[in-house]
Amino acid sequence: MQTAAAKAVARPSGHSHAAYQLMGMLIVSIVPALFWTLIVAGIGGAVGHAPSAMALMTFGTAVALFCAAVFQSLLARH
Repeated sequence: MQTAAAKAVARPSGHSHAAYQLMGMLIVSIVPALFWTLIVAGIGGAVGHAPSAMALMTFGTAVALFCAAVFQSLLARH
């Protein structure tokens, strides 16, 4: 018999597991990327040297890829 804690942290089974993992990766990578891109754009504008749109997109993409790689490595099964 499973305990309540085990039921609470149990992962969904079947094909829905991939959907939950993809949704988690999107949230974990996009939210921090948007946050840090907005921070960089705000600081750049505040000091009088706003970064170009291409620089912001490159920075945001790098942050998103880094977060996705960390997320995937944490979920990788041995």
